[in-house]
Amino acid sequence: MNNSRSITGQRRRSNRRRGTIAVGAAVAAAIALTSCSLSPSAAGSDSNTLTVAIWKGYGADLPWVATDFKKKTGATLKFQYIDSESNELQLVNKANGAVDVALPNIQYIGQGIDQGIFHQLDTSKLTNYKDLYPEFSGRSEIREDGKLYGIPWTWGSTGLFFDKSVVTPTPDSLSVLWDPKYKGKIALIDDATVLVPLTALYLGEDPQNPDMAKVTPAMQKLKDNAKLLYSSTDDLAKGISSGSIVAGVANSDGIGGLIAGKATGTTNFTYEIAKEGAVGWIDNWAIAAKTQHLDLAYKWLNYMTSSDFLTKWANTPADSSPAPANKAVVDALEPATLDRLQANPDKISSLALQLPEPADRLQSWVDAWTQVKAG
Repeated sequence: MNNSRSITGQRRRSNRRRGTIAVGAAVAAAIALTSCSLSPSAAGSDSNTLTVAIWKGYGADLPWVATDFKKKTGATLKFQYIDSESNELQLVNKANGAVDVALPNIQYIGQGIDQGIFHQLDTSKLTNYKDLYPEFSGRSEIREDGKLYGIPWTWGSTGLFFDKSVVTPTPDSLSVLWDPKYKGKIALIDDATVLVPLTALYLGEDPQNPDMAKVTPAMQKLKDNAKLLYSSTDDLAKGISSGSIVAGVANSDGIGGLIAGKATGTTNFTYEIAKEGAVGWIDNWAIAAKTQHLDLAYKWLNYMTSSDFLTKWANTPADSSPAPANKAVVDALEPATLDRLQANPDKISSLALQLPEPADRLQSWVDAWTQVKAG
């Protein structure tokens, strides 16, 4: 059930297609759950062990984290790796207290809140809450009836990257992805929940509820321009190193990690949020409603959102940190680090966040992209 880190320092976001949403995810989740050996009695047998549901290779399980957390709290960490957002929600639910904390994305946390699987958070126990961007901590998606259930941790975008030495003049628009000049040289994430809203931004449509009669033919033209449809950072790295890719769509932290790590062929590459915007995401820590280690769970949330952890992660390019949701941390980072993380707060307003969508709408997006790929 684990996703392995695709290249040195790369984490999972390009490997996980958060949108492969509720469509077919239940099957994958059911298979994944059968391979997890969790029970409430097992979890409760050790009051100093915290069980964390997390994507493999995504910050929380960096080699030094367990040692540092134990030094600060005396607690041991145990990780249960997830392979989809739906898997994560089912894991927390089925664990019945054997998972203590989880990392739901803003697009999915509402489902967990509705299911009653997350614990209401007391902001007086969240030592870094005041330092979070209010644009994130104030989101309605992490609340119900005014009660808080998630604390923002990281954010990022999926948008335009290009080779500055080849793509000229320097583009500021998503339109370069449709430019026939670069036909057969474009890389696209194979994900409807990214490509539909990104195409909608390009067309000036509502990225949350676009007119699919306009989006579908535009996606067809975009796909016809593509050389590579990829689902992992590893695949993207191979495409770039082959010299066949000059521009495309990528996650800010994924392509940023490749560039910072000087992956083959990335010397002249850069990532930008185009004038039309980019698709955005927010990951949030949540405490399981049935946790048997509530005090320790709060310590984990405070550690994960702390300046010590987030600053160290951000300043280690090989670990591919996304942008921290802690404004105080971002304010203290060097300009070069801000650029690498695409953490400039001015860009937050340019993001079309992946938010909860009706199942039938998401299905129509998946169907449209499937149709385009087959065409």
